[in-house]
Amino acid sequence: MCCGVIRMPDENALVDPETTGQESTPDMEAGEEPVQKEKRRGRLYGRKWKISIYKPSYKKDEDGNVTEERDPEHDTEMDVSLLKCEFQTKTTTETAVQVCTLAVYNMNAATEKEVIEEGFQISIFGGYTEGQYGEIFTGDIVQIFRNRENGIDYRLEIIALKGALSLFTNHVRSTIAAGSTPRDVVHAVAGQADKRIGVGEVSEELPEQTLPRGKVLFGTPAKYLRDICTWNDAVYWEGEDGKLVLETVEQEIPVDKVLVLTPATGLVGTPIYSDQGIQIKMLLDARIKLRSMIKIDNEIIQRQAIQIDASGQQKSDQLPQTAQFDQDGEYQVFSIEHRGDTWGDEWTTTVVGVSRNGRMSLLTAVNKPGQTLK
Repeated sequence: MCCGVIRMPDENALVDPETTGQESTPDMEAGEEPVQKEKRRGRLYGRKWKISIYKPSYKKDEDGNVTEERDPEHDTEMDVSLLKCEFQTKTTTETAVQVCTLAVYNMNAATEKEVIEEGFQISIFGGYTEGQYGEIFTGDIVQIFRNRENGIDYRLEIIALKGALSLFTNHVRSTIAAGSTPRDVVHAVAGQADKRIGVGEVSEELPEQTLPRGKVLFGTPAKYLRDICTWNDAVYWEGEDGKLVLETVEQEIPVDKVLVLTPATGLVGTPIYSDQGIQIKMLLDARIKLRSMIKIDNEIIQRQAIQIDASGQQKSDQLPQTAQFDQDGEYQVFSIEHRGDTWGDEWTTTVVGVSRNGRMSLLTAVNKPGQTLK
């Protein structure tokens, strides 16, 4: 197990309140105690990462011959952390799938051939040696191809998805009885699928309305989960532990999910207003999850100029900016994009946050049962 680390060349010049060093001066007399000088190591100095590609392992029969039965516990991990790697991942609440592109440069020809023929999964962990560090992406490979960037460098490009196999290509064949609640349907879909899906957090705000009669489940898990979310103002996705997460829009956000972001804690540049929400860029942070909360200073947000057409009228599809700013500066994450270059400068996380008037339930305007305007 190996991970890459980059340290700042002058890290010893950083000051740490918990560590002190002794420094003597030219004017110090014999026997005089040396002056105590504080040193600090910044929590956001020293990148740390681990990038792995996995090959499948298969069980052997009594004669020692390899069978076609998978042996997931003994899958082979290929650590490529020491090579130049570039990655980009993106996920939103609008889709339950996280997409990742990974480029690995100048891999050994024999190893590269193995990855192309047998690689089935990748994992990316990233952050800082003394700060936030965690899983950025773990997903299934859907395409691998090799490109030549210039006369010297070759790169192996990998496209992977998280949540696609378990939610969209999986299949469920089951029945549920009359009187079942939406929560019962979620557990039935996850537990009766061909490839069983672990169930993580399911919102307590789901209604207890029961089915008047039994129902047949025949289709993809995504189909039934999407129906539940549509009628109950909820969203779903596959969490970092591979388990299903389903939360309602009106669900209260716990205090421990609110991240206060300032230039001292990783904010990069200034947040920007857009019609989709507030775009916030920060140093790579694996702690950012969908629907978590970020607190920033509203005064540093860059405002957007109104769009005026040839007739002098404001474009109708541009939202009023006053509705986008939260009075407490708290914004809920609806989109996350991680970018990293292990040998370059890029090491950031960009999110789009939307005001929800504090951490309490999001205010909605109801048109009719089953529909809301958010």
